[in-house]
Amino acid sequence: MQNQELQRAISAIHVRFGGQALVQAGRLPAAQPWPTGLPAVDRLSGIGGLPSGRISVLQGPSGSGKLSLALALLARATREFARVVAIDPRAGLDPWTLDVFGADLAVLTVIRPQTQAAAGEAAVALARAGVGFLLMLGELPEPSLAPLESAAARSGCLVVAVAGMTEAQRALAHASSLTLRFEPVDLIWERGQPVGLWTRLRCAKNKLAAPGGEAELEMRYALAARQLPDLPARERVHDGARQGAVA
Repeated sequence: MQNQELQRAISAIHVRFGGQALVQAGRLPAAQPWPTGLPAVDRLSGIGGLPSGRISVLQGPSGSGKLSLALALLARATREFARVVAIDPRAGLDPWTLDVFGADLAVLTVIRPQTQAAAGEAAVALARAGVGFLLMLGELPEPSLAPLESAAARSGCLVVAVAGMTEAQRALAHASSLTLRFEPVDLIWERGQPVGLWTRLRCAKNKLAAPGGEAELEMRYALAARQLPDLPARERVHDGARQGAVA
């Protein structure tokens, strides 16, 4: 009797929300790590990289380095995935700024939706279609978060979102499998000019491994990397580990 009631409930969900609304857990692929090339980030994830098929969030206040890291990851993704998409509702991303990171712009598509609702619909549709790497700049409406999480898990799409500390953006972090929180520590000065910053990364949430780890990361500004290419990347010892640099 209970099995019949359960089957009727499942059928009702399929009829109302579609055949993909309810999927057995065993049919969903396990999260595979995508190595970022940054030991600090890969170590904090607990699996050796950002999880494919999941939502990863870079969260922190303005000026904390989260966008610089996101752009470096986006550039790396263009060299490793056949199709990469950035959703940019605020139209603040100039793709040519990625040139300093060695990006392959031929595989990058930038979408600039006019509303948050349109951004949410675009993100879900792209994840469902199986785009390799999806970067979300800006907020997503809360109703789109669960469908985005589900679509990414089914297709294996790697979703990275850049978020601040507003309530709407906290909801995005809640839907994530991995949330790295940024806190600026100190500016890096060379030849009398600020060329980057030290930022503290903390694993605030992790569904795949233990959260709570910390590291410090050197974030080089793109302009400084272009103007002062001969400067060696510095490292800082933190918790016994030497962390790499983003330039």
